[in-house]
Amino acid sequence: MANAKGSAGLAQILVRVLLYALPAVLFLRKFGIFDHDIWWHLATGRWILQNHGLPHTDPFSVYGMDKPWFVYSWIFDLVTEGLYLKFGFVGIIFFEIAARVAIMVALFRLIQFLETRFWIAVALAALGFYAMSVVLAPRPAILTILFSILELHLLLAAQRSGQTKKLWLLPPMLLLWANWHIQFVYGLLILGVFALDSAGQSVWPLELGSKNLGFRKLCAIFFASLLATLVNPYGLKIYETVYQYMHQPKVFSLVIELRAMDFRQAPHFVALFLMLAAAMAVGWRRQRRLLWPALLFLAALLAFRSVKEIWFLSVVSTCALSDGWMEGLAWEPSRLAVRERLLLAIAVVALIATAYRRYDVSNDWVDIQVSGKFPEAAVRYIEKNHLTGPIYNDFNDGGFVIWRLPWLRVAMDGRTNVHGDERVGHSADVWSGNPIWQNDPELLHANVVLAPRSAALTSLLRLDPRFRVVFQDTQAVVFQPR
Repeated sequence: MANAKGSAGLAQILVRVLLYALPAVLFLRKFGIFDHDIWWHLATGRWILQNHGLPHTDPFSVYGMDKPWFVYSWIFDLVTEGLYLKFGFVGIIFFEIAARVAIMVALFRLIQFLETRFWIAVALAALGFYAMSVVLAPRPAILTILFSILELHLLLAAQRSGQTKKLWLLPPMLLLWANWHIQFVYGLLILGVFALDSAGQSVWPLELGSKNLGFRKLCAIFFASLLATLVNPYGLKIYETVYQYMHQPKVFSLVIELRAMDFRQAPHFVALFLMLAAAMAVGWRRQRRLLWPALLFLAALLAFRSVKEIWFLSVVSTCALSDGWMEGLAWEPSRLAVRERLLLAIAVVALIATAYRRYDVSNDWVDIQVSGKFPEAAVRYIEKNHLTGPIYNDFNDGGFVIWRLPWLRVAMDGRTNVHGDERVGHSADVWSGNPIWQNDPELLHANVVLAPRSAALTSLLRLDPRFRVVFQDTQAVVFQPR
């Protein structure tokens, strides 16, 4: 009997090793830097280090010159720039590996906290991570995912135990969060839903195994967290950016990651399955509480508006599926012994290190991949021939140009809070070949046009006698006026 228990424990540790390491190993199989926005984040970190302070006006675009710009992710920008300066491109790879593993570990621990049956917890964690994998990238949003999971764990643990001291970790967490990513408002949203749930539990009888955290106490923590978010270089103005992002309908229809799920990818179907299963589970349990119906409603509203938020639906759905089945029973959190934790950590690191060597991750390989994904050769031509601005470029390439050609102010880039909804929409119309391109003042006054080879405008400019091709490759075409 003892031997059977021992082998079961070893099997569970091995499964944990695979579960924790798999997100990193799968990423390393196709490693690279694919995100367009990472470049302007790196450029911002470089600017901060060079100028020993934060910019208050936009230093990167012609349109944003002398206009206010709130660098809401300045800590992320410094961290990624620091990694790049220390390790080169593989520093960004290290960051993404660490983030993916941390999210998987946090998600599994949260689900296992709610659902003590090991194999069910493993399956739910794997499905939840797979559903959100389509939006994982080296962006500041990756900490929003991690912090949201940790916040849910703190709040749900407090509900189970009735001990609320650890909830005072939330205000300092929100302070860091507000200086890392604009979606710190998710932290306030989650906390607000728990406060409403607590208010509801004061009216309806409590569920067995769940303790009321106290509406007043949660309100105090909420307002302390709200005040903590104001400890940033821009104070209350940071919420102006939140408002801007909420009211950009053209941006949401144009940027692929902001569009609704199109169900052309398997993770979209997995997220839908998890949400429907969670809704059925909540209804089956017939719990008289607001928490999971409210969180599921909000998560579905956000995720079905924008695929970028699919992670929120995945996390909430897996938690709603896991919670509530053990009510009325003695609850005791499962823990690994210190020796088992150490063995687990060593095994995970060893497996990731083996994959790192197996797939030959290096700065040279990442450099080749970047050159194949981004207009490196075209930018090098502009740099070598000392071409001066103004430059006209599209939305996707703007961040890369900001990073590679810091002396040129771009026409457009991925910072939609700088350029605004109308301007982003107008730029998309020009690049898609809308007739307005013929009289677009920015295009006609440009000394350099950096055009994606596949863009409709690129084909039109080839036929326009006002422009001539000075460089082209498989990625981009460079035009200059005749």
